[in-house]
Amino acid sequence: MLWAAATGASIALLAFVVAQVDWDAARDLVHAIDYRWVLVGIAALLAEGVVTAARFRLLARGGATLRDCFLATAWYVVMLMGLPARLGEVAGIAVIVRTMQQPAGIAAASLLFQRVFDMFVLAALLTLIAMLALGGAQSSMVALAGIGLVVVLAALLILLEPLLACVARVLRDHRHDQWRGRLLRLVLQARMFSRHHMTRERVVGLGALTLLKWTMNLTGIALVVVAVVPGIPVPTALGLGIVYNLSAVIPIQTVGGFGISEAVLLGSFKWLGYAVGIGAPIAIAIRLALISAPVLFWILVMSLTTLTRARPVPRRTV
Repeated sequence: MLWAAATGASIALLAFVVAQVDWDAARDLVHAIDYRWVLVGIAALLAEGVVTAARFRLLARGGATLRDCFLATAWYVVMLMGLPARLGEVAGIAVIVRTMQQPAGIAAASLLFQRVFDMFVLAALLTLIAMLALGGAQSSMVALAGIGLVVVLAALLILLEPLLACVARVLRDHRHDQWRGRLLRLVLQARMFSRHHMTRERVVGLGALTLLKWTMNLTGIALVVVAVVPGIPVPTALGLGIVYNLSAVIPIQTVGGFGISEAVLLGSFKWLGYAVGIGAPIAIAIRLALISAPVLFWILVMSLTTLTRARPVPRRTV
């Protein structure tokens, strides 16, 4: 049922965006794209994957290798793109458990911390860019929303352990139920992770890697946007990158964001003053470039993993 609803929503939204395309403008757009900058943008997005693997390694407990973290990252980003709703996050927990040999609660806590830090950095950057790129009431509204989100996320980070303790107390009364018992175990593992594993050094490291990750991500998206739409201001291109990423939290269930991401990009260009007929092919072109990065990252990681496993180990000579 979930697959059917998500697939239907993706098809409907994609059909809506495609129906708006001015095909003459689309042909002109294809010839005008600076594909060199598209490739540079995709390279920046691949570098983001390397930083994401480093984040996985920072939060791992035990002896997870960097290769394990690359494998987990590659499967995680592909599942985010290929599964309906936000099931990619749930699948990400399973990937970390299987690939990095982490307990399920630790994997869930790792992804939770990463996602909260992601939203924190994106909200702060959106506030800053809104103040720089917009004016008047628009700037004030976006900045106020961004500041509010930053405050909420900061409170969540500070109060996470007490919140997990409250959830554990509620679940403890029903621990004999199989599923609630499993959920209680996950919550307790996540609480222990928060209390003992998230030291001040790891929090600072996670913050630094998160900032670097989104610098790579937004730089890559901005380069793709500028390549497809020459002349667009860089702050505006960066703002589009933030809006594109935040579209994932819109409560419309789609498959890997297909449909909703294109519609958000189309709406953003419409808001910037572009005609719908030209905004639609721009949105589709940008989206095609952006979804190629996680697929290419997965191919590269799988290929390198296969090569390193197939390489014979040199014998030591006495």
